[in-house]
Amino acid sequence: MYSIKINLKSLIVFILLMFFYGLIGFQKISADTKKDVFYTLGRAKVIFKNNELYVETGEVKRKWRWTGFGFITTSYKNTVSGKEWAESNHTFTCDWDLPTKITSATKAELVSLEVLESNDEKFTSPHLLVTAYIHYQIGIDLKFLIRVYPDSPGIWTALEVKSDNTFSTEGIPEDLAYKKSYGSNQPVKIARNEFIPVDFSKKNQRKYWGIYNNPGNRVNTENMVKERIVTGYPIFQDEENTWANGVVIQKDNEGLIVLKESNKTVNKYGIQTGAFYCTPTGIEVTGWGLKPNEISSEFKRTWATWSILYAGGDAASQLALKRFDRIRYPVNLDLDMHILIDTWGSDWQKGNFDKIYGRENSEFSIIEKEIKSASDLGIDIVRIDDGWQDGRTKSKDSWHPNTKVGYDANWIKIKKLSEEYNVGIGLWAAALFITPEELLDNQKKLDVATWKFDFDKLENHDAFANRLKKSRDFIKETDYSTQISWCPEYDDQRYGWYSPVREVGPMYFQNIQNNLPNHLVYVPYITLRHHWMISKYYNMNDLQTHWQNTSRTNPRFSDAHLHSQSYAAMSAFMAAPSCFMLTQLLQTKERDELRQLISIYKEHRKDIFQSYVFPIGEEPNNHSWSGFQIYNPDKNTGFLMIFRELHNNENSKEIKLKFLKNKKIKLIDLEENNTIKQVRAGLNGNVRFFIDKPAQYLFLKYEL
Repeated sequence: MYSIKINLKSLIVFILLMFFYGLIGFQKISADTKKDVFYTLGRAKVIFKNNELYVETGEVKRKWRWTGFGFITTSYKNTVSGKEWAESNHTFTCDWDLPTKITSATKAELVSLEVLESNDEKFTSPHLLVTAYIHYQIGIDLKFLIRVYPDSPGIWTALEVKSDNTFSTEGIPEDLAYKKSYGSNQPVKIARNEFIPVDFSKKNQRKYWGIYNNPGNRVNTENMVKERIVTGYPIFQDEENTWANGVVIQKDNEGLIVLKESNKTVNKYGIQTGAFYCTPTGIEVTGWGLKPNEISSEFKRTWATWSILYAGGDAASQLALKRFDRIRYPVNLDLDMHILIDTWGSDWQKGNFDKIYGRENSEFSIIEKEIKSASDLGIDIVRIDDGWQDGRTKSKDSWHPNTKVGYDANWIKIKKLSEEYNVGIGLWAAALFITPEELLDNQKKLDVATWKFDFDKLENHDAFANRLKKSRDFIKETDYSTQISWCPEYDDQRYGWYSPVREVGPMYFQNIQNNLPNHLVYVPYITLRHHWMISKYYNMNDLQTHWQNTSRTNPRFSDAHLHSQSYAAMSAFMAAPSCFMLTQLLQTKERDELRQLISIYKEHRKDIFQSYVFPIGEEPNNHSWSGFQIYNPDKNTGFLMIFRELHNNENSKEIKLKFLKNKKIKLIDLEENNTIKQVRAGLNGNVRFFIDKPAQYLFLKYEL
């Protein structure tokens, strides 16, 4: 038995000091406290007063009321236009629920409310983070999280939940299910994490959209984006959508976008990603990402929700979504702004298309030539794909340089070549097999510019959370000097397109090869169509998009050989260009052509990366005029990439440009000696463009 003597005076001083320091950085309140909370960060503002929680970004403001059961949204207003969205009668006492456990009758205690200035360890933009700590006597503690980003068109919300040993999962629906009602399948709702009381009795349109998983098996067969528009009103029964990433609710000239920040894709439901429900009383977002038996004694984050307001039509909707996406996942020009080649997708042979190459392209002798070739062309990074490692693709063998294919054990030869030719080095890795220690060891020896993670499987909340935590830890260990690009290939459950993995790097799009397997062979109009469609709903600077060597693409499966190398490259230059090929196989004239285009592009790419990309013209189908408009709302300049496809027989076409109605603009042809033409956009933004021959393009800068 030990005896402990405690000095009472010292203990009191210690407790007082701990209490004092505990107050620094936040304000802690109880539900019945009348003390006000007031914080600002730029135009962002948070106020808690008289049980009313008020947040404002400078563009939108939202109010919640503490009800004794949780927080319920009472107002959501576009402060620019004045439009109020929270118009419906309330049927809930709280924006969230957990069926059979947290209901409109489950009383709660507001333990504390905390406001901090945060950038989430540099993984998002600076914001005010509101954390309301709430206790339910059923054995659940819950944190209601709100990120208030200055000058943002929207609000980010999420929950964190944990349980104690009194919590029971009995009766909680595990995941999406249906019950029979008079012969009909009616949805059984799972845990709700967001509710906005939108009035659907007035004229409105709901546009649902989603992006598919498994892009490698959609290269030459299917679209990458699904859209559905519903116009009927009023809503009398719940309208359920289980496949969409988001929904745009349009009323006259005003809009509300609601997006689930999850790993949901159209063809892969994801980890308890739930559904959108447009109902007679508002819009509900379900799916915590946690099945009932995964709720444990440690706090776990649910899928977050974005709610974004805008005024205007489709272009304004796309811009608002992309602006919020850019705030949530900021551009890092030092890391993101590059052209890279990935070594896998080229075959060496010419004319004899009878063998698949891949790992051979990662041998040192090939990489040495590729670094020199990339430097000559102006390409920034050579990413060494599968085959560099001392082991099999899907194994926990040694993930260190394979000396049997020419590397030294410590990357010394590659590092020397990288420095001599000013070309960064990227590496491919199988996410399930390379260890954190091996990642760091290779990073320290080679200063890897970008990693590509492949062959992943994320089948539950903890698998996803652990992958994200380990990736964030790795990035922090490198002092934020590298990035991870996430490979969504194949049909395994992976990352989705809007999920938090994008905090540490961009999404990788598609494996596009020049030969076998034939379903991956590059077809220019199909690649252009994929890029065009995904650019409606995605920030293209955060997507590594691909092109191939047109003259070496198998003519049995493609008409790529009827297109120039620069046409193929330009079809990827609206994003983060990533050629899936060996550039050392280009012919001399092709190299000259690409080198010139890359040089011109790099003069302007900083402006391109700081802008937003929009699809213009017709959907690519091999006989249309199509393209991209690169627009920056803070500048009077932008860019146009316009394509006349192979089978089009019109040498001129009117194309509707966005945000330029009835504006006088100066068009500068960046590849034709900066020749200038002045035009006025029509009342609909229409401008006529001229391209002499099919399978050609224009790369233009415009100025107001």
